[in-house]
Amino acid sequence: MPEYLVVRCHGLATHLLPKQVMEALASSKNIKDFADMLSPTDYGGRMRELKDVNAYSLEQVFFDEFIAKCKFVAAAASGAMQDFLRAYFRRLEVQALSRILRVKMSKPSGEIKPHLTSMKGLTDLRLDRMLDAEDVESAVELLKDTCYSPVAKSLDWYREYNSMLPLEFHLRKVYYTMMLEAMRNLPGGDRERIGRLLGIEVDVANCFTVVAPVLYGYSAELSKQLIIPHFFRLVPSKVKEVTEAKSPHAVLPLLRSYEEVVKPLLEENDECLGEVRALNLILKEARKQMLEASVDFAYATCYLALCEIERRNLTLIAYLTQQNLQVKGYLAL
Repeated sequence: MPEYLVVRCHGLATHLLPKQVMEALASSKNIKDFADMLSPTDYGGRMRELKDVNAYSLEQVFFDEFIAKCKFVAAAASGAMQDFLRAYFRRLEVQALSRILRVKMSKPSGEIKPHLTSMKGLTDLRLDRMLDAEDVESAVELLKDTCYSPVAKSLDWYREYNSMLPLEFHLRKVYYTMMLEAMRNLPGGDRERIGRLLGIEVDVANCFTVVAPVLYGYSAELSKQLIIPHFFRLVPSKVKEVTEAKSPHAVLPLLRSYEEVVKPLLEENDECLGEVRALNLILKEARKQMLEASVDFAYATCYLALCEIERRNLTLIAYLTQQNLQVKGYLAL
């Protein structure tokens, strides 16, 4: 039984920022005001070490704090729970890989090096080598001896559409396939509860994948290849049917279970709003499972999901506040 881990996570969960605090942070007048409001929280210690307070430096603080929580939970787990967390934390690898591939197309690589350093101990991938790769193709080539080697099959799609999305969707498919396999070794109760939480994640990922032909003009063949072979609320036959849809109007009835997520994509072309609504579904399910599984390992996994959403909220507030843009409506609360 994971008593020690769960008890510690109960204590750590009390440090999560309440909805009212997050809303107050979203109303910050400027980036300094935002940072000052965070100074009494767990982020304050790292923030006081900053030489320059800006959105990028604050993003690093939020990331480092999240990684510290991940490492604590990983160290406190054992057996099948630790094996599952090892697979679960590969989501950080996928996020890093996606970001590295994106900067290969646009930004100086130095901007994300601190993030990779923070991840030491949670990944054995040589992410620094990928960062030094000459281009996207060279970076993907370095994955050939890793669990992400299948992603190379999407390089032709990347070239055809001049877009990172085929590679990112493929990374996501590889990740969820591995994680769902690791989940099978958990005790029945934990497997069922965590499966509900992750089932929403996978369904949403599949929604984003199958609407790609309508949104971006991707081929139905590409979308079908990148569908994650696991379904929670979605109907498999309808998911595949979406890839053949000719208009947004034809898509919505097929993805009715996630209409609130898909609608902003199809009607407003607003991916960020679709993502926020998906995160709110995950947030609601995580909070529900934490109440129902208060003494089980599932509690720890749900706690990590809330930590990740908090990091995302704070990072978004930092960047939008710095740019004097509206934050309201884009937070998962």
